Amino acid sequence: MATDLPRQTARPAPVILVVDDHEASRYLLCVTLRRAGFATVEAETGEDALRLALGQPDAILLDVKLPDILGFEVCQRLKRDVETAAIPVIQLSSAFTSTTDRVEGLQGGADSYLIAPVNPEELLATLHVLLRARASARRQSNLLDEERAMRAELERANALLREQAIILGNVRDSVVVTDLHGRITHWNHGAEHLFGYTSGEMLGETTARLYPEQDLAEAARDIARIREGLDYRGEWKGRRKDGATVWVDIHTTLLRSERGEALGFIGVAKDITERKRVEDELRRRADFEQQLIGIVSHDLRNPLSVMLLSASILLRGEDFNERTTKHLTRIVSNGERASRMIRDLLDFTQARLGGGIALERTQSDLHRVVRGVVEDMRVAHAEREVRLELSGDGRGLWDTDRMAQVMTNLLSNALTHGATETPVTVRAWSTEAAWHFCVHNDGEPIPPEVQASLFEPMRRGPRTGDTTNRSIGLGLYIVKHLVDAHGGTVDLDSAPGRGTTFTVRLPR
Repeated sequence: MATDLPRQTARPAPVILVVDDHEASRYLLCVTLRRAGFATVEAETGEDALRLALGQPDAILLDVKLPDILGFEVCQRLKRDVETAAIPVIQLSSAFTSTTDRVEGLQGGADSYLIAPVNPEELLATLHVLLRARASARRQSNLLDEERAMRAELERANALLREQAIILGNVRDSVVVTDLHGRITHWNHGAEHLFGYTSGEMLGETTARLYPEQDLAEAARDIARIREGLDYRGEWKGRRKDGATVWVDIHTTLLRSERGEALGFIGVAKDITERKRVEDELRRRADFEQQLIGIVSHDLRNPLSVMLLSASILLRGEDFNERTTKHLTRIVSNGERASRMIRDLLDFTQARLGGGIALERTQSDLHRVVRGVVEDMRVAHAEREVRLELSGDGRGLWDTDRMAQVMTNLLSNALTHGATETPVTVRAWSTEAAWHFCVHNDGEPIPPEVQASLFEPMRRGPRTGDTTNRSIGLGLYIVKHLVDAHGGTVDLDSAPGRGTTFTVRLPR
């Protein structure tokens, strides 16, 4: 039995595709979902599920044991298909309940794995979490799409300006000559085209008619400098004969006779109205994007902080069973990961739109910071060995919070992408000229084509090792910006037989 997805353009409720060949189980799941406000679509075979998934349901509840194809394979095929890869999949099973089965399901692409019969509240809570995560991913994708559109528009604007420059090269510019008292003595065709006035209308007039908003005191100071032999270059806001605003890039110099006597002033103006309009529009868009990301990140941080605080308090104050403690620990771990993502987004925005990431330098010892970061990571990755080697003097003028961020990002990368059976080595040493920090891990090297763009935003290394803590691809980009802000360098060495080493060098 299979039912098609609703064909309305605006869905009144999220649509959940329920795939289960057992009619009673399927019925109970659908009733639970409908009572919670969801719309449901049903399928009892893997082939029906693959077909109906093309209709883009909001999520899929997928039984593992199906009559034609195991749910494991159905999930893998869904995640390989570009059209269905983003749909959250919750696998359910009352038969495949071992840890191996759960691992196989999750590694096959399932977003969650529940044991049937599942508690309705747990099912709905899991579903709501996945739907919120997908909605958040869509919002982030929209923000990235807006940024790409803005870049494309900037490129189009630059192309338009280049085209206009070619056109202006074939058209005479506005050339206006005045006497020493500011009365116009020459008005060419370029000026007539730019401002709309004929020479008969402007000869004997002053430029105040063209620039009614000009600051007279500032203009007098500019004229005094020009009289001293200094050329003037600036952007003025003018007004055409028809009342329209026109922006010009004007170059004014002193007009002299053959004997060197001052006769007046000559001004050559180019129309930059369109460029100013584009610049203002792009500036407004950049300001809006920066404000938007800041507001979103702030609104995300507040509930996230409450969640982390509550979970941490529960872990410290109650005697829970092992399973509950594990879930609380996962809440804290993933909450901290989300907090790091928000911090990375804010730093990314500051680096791209705000002119760089600001530092607050203080006299401090970076060796102490390294030791603290390593201890924190040892606790978070108790199953991994992290070796620490310190030598020399780590004291200097640094931003310790930002350097801890650099160390955490590099060490987290090594633990995530390195071979799990080998240790990660952290070294910090100093010379008279610089302080050095490096992180080394064994495992498959980073391909050369990936290394070339690894420090660019939204770029990540190959999917090796632990993938549960993979970021959104801003960590190394922010590392480079923070090291650059300290006047340092960060280098990568990754090759077969040598493993992967990131080395940071900060001048004293």
